[in-house]
Amino acid sequence: MKSVRVLWAGICVLALAGAILVGRALDARGLTRQLPDDPLFVPSATFLRYASLGYETMVADLMWIRATQYFGKELYVKKEREDKYKFLFPFLDLAVSLDPRFIDAYRFGGLLLATVRQYDNTIALYEKGYAANPDRWEMPHDLGRLYYLDLKDNDKALYWWNIADSLPGRPGYVARFLPRLHLQAGQREIAIELWLELLNVTDNPTFRAIIVDELEKLGVKVR
Repeated sequence: MKSVRVLWAGICVLALAGAILVGRALDARGLTRQLPDDPLFVPSATFLRYASLGYETMVADLMWIRATQYFGKELYVKKEREDKYKFLFPFLDLAVSLDPRFIDAYRFGGLLLATVRQYDNTIALYEKGYAANPDRWEMPHDLGRLYYLDLKDNDKALYWWNIADSLPGRPGYVARFLPRLHLQAGQREIAIELWLELLNVTDNPTFRAIIVDELEKLGVKVR
């Protein structure tokens, strides 16, 4: 699990760096302006859908750029205030409302929201992404990661990672992590069953040795 933490920490750093660079680039070109403290500044998705004249995905890209630019600008604000980052979720929500298949906006937008501890909005964005893309593993995976690493809710983490593991294209480490998560949730027999299933389907000697070691820790002897 340490490797998973390191991986997502690295992705988060890249997302933050990208947000800052986008903000600086737009500022340098004179394409930015100070956002007013007025939620009416953010238009509705319905309005933008009609105003885009069929170019919803292009406008979605602009909203995503606006979200990262806004996040980067807010990072420079030293003063903490209650309304800091208040436009972040509305911009992200506009982007994915206009382009429901905008996977990167869900994933990296969720990381930005989690970074500023807007966990309810993070969950809302990921769940919206899963509802719009039930065939994609990314949002269930990221929800499981959020619940496990940030919210310390193993039951919900397990729920979402089980969904992720049932979808095509998911990373191989999802299946390897699930037995450990079941064990942490007190489901020892399920953990053993999953380890045995993995043992039966893998020919990798290194991975088989790891599985055998895990099973022996649980009191299961493997011939």
